[in-house]
Amino acid sequence: MDMNKSVKLLKLSVLYGHNASGKTNLFLALDFLRTLVIDGQETKDKEIGFIPFKFDEETLKLPGEFSLIFYINKIKYHYQVVLNNQHIHSETLDFWPEGRKASIFNRTGDSAKQISRITFGLKAELSADDKNFIVGNTLENNTVLYAYQRTNVANEVLNGVVTYFRTTLLPLIGPNTLLRHWSMSQTLKNGEDKEILLQLIRKADFQITAFEVKKIVEPVDEKDFEEIERNELYFSHETPKGSFKLASTEESEGTQRYYRIGGVLRKLITSAHVASIDELETSLHPDLVTFLLKVFLINSQDSQIIATTHAQYLMELDYMRRDMIWFCEKADDGSSQYFSAQEFKIHKNIRLDNYYRIGKLGAKPSLGTPFLEGN
Repeated sequence: MDMNKSVKLLKLSVLYGHNASGKTNLFLALDFLRTLVIDGQETKDKEIGFIPFKFDEETLKLPGEFSLIFYINKIKYHYQVVLNNQHIHSETLDFWPEGRKASIFNRTGDSAKQISRITFGLKAELSADDKNFIVGNTLENNTVLYAYQRTNVANEVLNGVVTYFRTTLLPLIGPNTLLRHWSMSQTLKNGEDKEILLQLIRKADFQITAFEVKKIVEPVDEKDFEEIERNELYFSHETPKGSFKLASTEESEGTQRYYRIGGVLRKLITSAHVASIDELETSLHPDLVTFLLKVFLINSQDSQIIATTHAQYLMELDYMRRDMIWFCEKADDGSSQYFSAQEFKIHKNIRLDNYYRIGKLGAKPSLGTPFLEGN
């Protein structure tokens, strides 16, 4: 994706690393930053929810720093926040509207007085009253962006940034994330949403030709004749002996997972989003994983996927560039380091998965002998 003459963004990146190396922590940090923007505390005495690095006595006492560079309508933004679990030390938001850096706001915290000092740049285009309203709503344990949403102020630049965090940047999607109702809500709709999902299901060779959502009425109290309504998803299977319907809960875990990820994929294809998917290949056949990624790359326009995986076969797919493949290595002190395959300068004719398998790229566990003492 071209942002300007000098910046191009990848649509897909995959991150490898052994268990407990810190792959998911990268996503958790991004999700935490998203939560800081769109959610906040009602009173000053509430904790923020920050968890420091716990393998060092010094870092336990230090604030954490979160920084994100992103693009809105091809304009670069940089958001940064420094905090501990009680208050925000600093917070800045800059952007490059005409190719030159401009400040939207800069915030410093005074923990002793429990107040924040906020200055707004000229490009923010806020009136004096608007600035005062935002400052007045900014508690020491909340971000300026969250305070803005609770203020009767309308600003095009801040609206765009908040929308990015709330809508464009999707919540973390893990192996156990409950996506069933998300995908089901799309199934209830007619038109493009449902059609894309149906195409994905039909192409997956599950013998599924259709799906529908039925309203199920169940008694909850026979004495008082109380009932509840719930939606249940059914898949239609075509076999030589006829058409049969199965409730989604009767389908295999792989079919259910594919359907749920399909709902995410539909969203990425029809509008611009950034999705962080932890353990992408969970419960899916390798061919289904590669098919989903192909569908995404071919049919999406301005969306991105960042995924963790243990699927080494992805390294050798013809559409996987080496700058799309990343590794996470756990250092001796327990911290995590991230680096791309491109940094190794490996000849294009050498198979990357073989190099990784024999340990030349790092990001693999160092295992001991399989023989157990005393046996």
